[in-house]
Amino acid sequence: MSTRRSVATSIPPRVRALGLCLVLAVGGWLTGFAATLGVEIHLLAQGYDAASITQIGASVAFNVVGAGGLALTYLIVRRNGFDRAFVCEFLRVRRPTIRDLAWVVVGLVGAFVVLAGYQTLVELVDPFGTGGEGETHSSIEEGRQYPALFLVGIPIAIFLTGPGEELLYRGVIQSRLDESFPTTVAILLAAVVFTVVHLPVYMGDEFGAVLVSLGTVGSLGLYLGVLYELSDTLVVPAVIHGLFNATVYLTNFLTYA
Repeated sequence: MSTRRSVATSIPPRVRALGLCLVLAVGGWLTGFAATLGVEIHLLAQGYDAASITQIGASVAFNVVGAGGLALTYLIVRRNGFDRAFVCEFLRVRRPTIRDLAWVVVGLVGAFVVLAGYQTLVELVDPFGTGGEGETHSSIEEGRQYPALFLVGIPIAIFLTGPGEELLYRGVIQSRLDESFPTTVAILLAAVVFTVVHLPVYMGDEFGAVLVSLGTVGSLGLYLGVLYELSDTLVVPAVIHGLFNATVYLTNFLTYA
């Protein structure tokens, strides 16, 4: 026991903090994937093979178990039990105000400005020789084949994906990094972790296109991290994240339905 403790204390606190956050991020993806696989196998065994049914089951499992579940588990383990006051303070969760609503409205518009700005820059510079084209998110590709999935994805994005991912990546990971690094560095590192974890859903044949898509994720992750700090509440990035994804789904539904 003493040997383990001495090894742990010999690791710089910032390295331990970053390592913990990487473990949480990867662990969230792995537990979410395992839960998703379990739900899909169960649904297929029950005879539910409709794409919309499996989409709902998979999304609930991934976001609730993988992201939100692991984040809450970390907070419980850290305090040896559920400490409501600590959780609210650590995550910066409070009752929304009119000011928060203004942050959401302005921040949602800003998210699309960031997206458009990034895409314009990539098209002009074309650093990876792809003509600015990136890989399509796996859920978008599937939705274009079955447009009804986009309608299923809208409420899931608002009530599960946005809150679940922001709870883990901004609420837990960025806040934990903020304890060991300057705020600017914590925002950047959290965005990098957020980007790396999204690699599996953008895997494709062209490596340059994958990097373009990951750059999009990283830019939006950085933006959400800044909003988290400026608004000082997790509600703002969680709602903006959900509404952003929902708008993307709605746009694709209107295009491909």
